[in-house]
Amino acid sequence: MASTLKPPSRPPLPVWLDTDVGDDTDDILALSLICASPELELTGVSTVLGDTAARARLARTVLASVGGKLARVPVGAGCGHAWPGAVTPDYWPNGPTPRRWLVQRPCARPAAALPPAPRQHGVDLLAAALRARPVEIVPIGIGPLTNLATLLRRAPDVRAAIPRLVLMAGEFARPMPEWNIVCDPLAAACVLESGIPIDFLPWSVGMACTVSDAQLRRLFAARRPTGRLLARAVRLWQESWRRRGRVENPHLFDPMAVATLLHPEWFVWRRGRVTLSFAAATFSHTRFKADPTGPHRVAWKIRSRHSVEAVWARILSL
Repeated sequence: MASTLKPPSRPPLPVWLDTDVGDDTDDILALSLICASPELELTGVSTVLGDTAARARLARTVLASVGGKLARVPVGAGCGHAWPGAVTPDYWPNGPTPRRWLVQRPCARPAAALPPAPRQHGVDLLAAALRARPVEIVPIGIGPLTNLATLLRRAPDVRAAIPRLVLMAGEFARPMPEWNIVCDPLAAACVLESGIPIDFLPWSVGMACTVSDAQLRRLFAARRPTGRLLARAVRLWQESWRRRGRVENPHLFDPMAVATLLHPEWFVWRRGRVTLSFAAATFSHTRFKADPTGPHRVAWKIRSRHSVEAVWARILSL
């Protein structure tokens, strides 16, 4: 089925992707969705959490497989460790990411087969991009918020250059710690309290957008380079779950965060203020308080029945 996403009627929106690509499938699918969307102009990518150099090489592999000008988009390795004092289950704040996390590592091409990587740190690359195009570039955060918080601390002048943030982060329908928050809650609090307008795609909305077996078969039948790369990444991820005794299909957490820029009308929005709990029993839980003048918007639920198919078809168009 052809994509039902509307063709662009205005100049593309400049975006920057901050990602922990390499573990779950949603990051690599979100990057692919941006590449497949003429409505968006990808200005750069920064990686976060653990072995950020390996994550950057995987992101560069995706861009190289798409080719053209996207192959030259700068990808910078960012912060690998949570801010001091953060406590996260199964995370080593003073050491490397366990290899079992980067299950898609085998998908990455050797560094010698890719365009040269930037020498700058990912946070510095993002700061330079924002200074060069103030109030134009919308950063999309789909990993822990360490890079974005570090940006605000190291380059406070760029805060005014950020028109808004789009985050896949938090959960409001049930009491639970969400991954991108709990991996670095101190950094998350810094970003939430920055005063920058933020749109949130919470965990429950992404969880409701799950790829079907029939849709997966279409991916596995792909013949173009990017499709084959994505198929391998999904198979590696599924195999990692099978070893733990579970069968999983991709959940489109991060692609739906991108989709809020492409089709905001797909979502029911609530405006207010998102805060973070540091109480013992609810540590790193996000909370929402309605406020018509608040700086935050939450995509509370998805109203379009066709959104998953539209997003999937766009990704498969690469």
